[in-house]
Amino acid sequence: MKKYIIALLWLFLASCSGFLEEYSQDQAYVRSYKDLDELLVGETYMETVFGSDGDTYYPYVHLMADETQENLKVDFYGERDYNEYQKKYFGYVTWQNRVGLAVDKLSTKAEDTDWNRLYKHINLANMILYEIDNQNAENDNDREAINRIRGEAYFLRAAYYFTLVNLFGQPYQPAIASTALGVPVKTSEAIEDKTFPRETLKTVYDLIIGDLELAAKNLDGIARKSIYRANITAVRLLQSRMYLYMQNWEEAAKYAQLCLDLQSDLVDLNTFDGSKAFAEASSPELIFSMGGNNIPRMLNGQFAGLSVSSGLVKCYTSDDLRLRFFLTKLEDGEYYDCNKYVKQDATNNANVSESFMFRTAEAWLNLAEAYACMGGDYEKEARIALDHLKRHRIMTGSFKETILSGDDLIEEIRVERRKELCFEGHRWFDLRRYTVSEKKPFTGFIQNTYSEYSYMFDEWEWWYYWDVVSSSTYELTADDPSWTLQIPYEVLQFEGIISNQRHERAPVSVKN
Repeated sequence: MKKYIIALLWLFLASCSGFLEEYSQDQAYVRSYKDLDELLVGETYMETVFGSDGDTYYPYVHLMADETQENLKVDFYGERDYNEYQKKYFGYVTWQNRVGLAVDKLSTKAEDTDWNRLYKHINLANMILYEIDNQNAENDNDREAINRIRGEAYFLRAAYYFTLVNLFGQPYQPAIASTALGVPVKTSEAIEDKTFPRETLKTVYDLIIGDLELAAKNLDGIARKSIYRANITAVRLLQSRMYLYMQNWEEAAKYAQLCLDLQSDLVDLNTFDGSKAFAEASSPELIFSMGGNNIPRMLNGQFAGLSVSSGLVKCYTSDDLRLRFFLTKLEDGEYYDCNKYVKQDATNNANVSESFMFRTAEAWLNLAEAYACMGGDYEKEARIALDHLKRHRIMTGSFKETILSGDDLIEEIRVERRKELCFEGHRWFDLRRYTVSEKKPFTGFIQNTYSEYSYMFDEWEWWYYWDVVSSSTYELTADDPSWTLQIPYEVLQFEGIISNQRHERAPVSVKN
């Protein structure tokens, strides 16, 4: 991250925040902590606007993983836009070095959109954390409000650095964390005339650990304002996830349990009436959400060229109720859509994010995985946690207690995680951490296709239709460095940023 970015962000704050009233050419004043709360809600949280893919953050994580596949069936009505997402995110879908470079190698799109947005939020959090300590508290309500604002700002800064380092930093391995590259770090609110080099994974994670501890200290005992505002439960869940990624199983289990001590409810799909989509704002499983949701548009069998991957569908058994309430089988019987956020026949938009949503189900899975990786007597606790979730997902009368152990138990938990957390922004990050896991490392590969289509006109039937011209298959193996995104091209143009070891990728096969 470069000094010009920092300067632009500072100008953004000065010009776009209406409550930072200018009294001189070089100074602006915050009138009260309420101004900082407004800045927190209005600009520091991810924008929570649903219904437009322009408002979503890193939607390509669903395309890079093995959650989606192209719907290659010929469309005889010409209604489907086969290329919308595969073409728009070609570089991500096929794990290229230049993710912004189009398939024709002639045109480009910005690669630094999410990089800039996340660092903008971080700089706003830095400002709030600097200014909040200067606010006066006249009573207990004021003190609680100030603590809450401070706690939310620490949580958000930690969350954004955690996201950045897992997009652009190497997967966490304890043995090399002190030398492996993460992302640039800035915690000061001041404009600094210098470049910011990439810090080590250890440095970035140490900051995240510290921020989350401070967030917990400030948010402890303070009631949640809404699911769109972070609280102590959200902090505990993110701590659990972070330690899981760090392969610190004991701490991951500890914080998963602390999260569940605060909120542990699960929806029992045996009694779920389906009048609403499963994942929505009023769900008792919801802990926190921010950011938009593009899944209902991305996976729409009638108009989109993407469907749920067959690999994911095959994970569900016939008695698994998630197959009904998370996915929808299309009329042709070959492909599935996702109805997790919006009912198939509904016109309303989702009201929770597909890339930043915290649910109690994750805490149960984190607890199970951490205990399973600890091994020995802890495996019993892992099975108890896993079975608690499965009882709420499997048809009554079909549930059977888990009897697995060792690597088989770890694999079972990973499969449950894939089924339960599908299209919530977890799968890509899970796969990349499995590749470096000390416990049952992932040694396989995933594949994606990119197809070219022609828009044809049938003179006999008098209709237009799409037909496949060619389909190229790309492969990502477990030992490939492309589990980490390249530092955005726009950022690499400036001195001081070290690039990642990513390479351009050719298809492993082409079918015409």
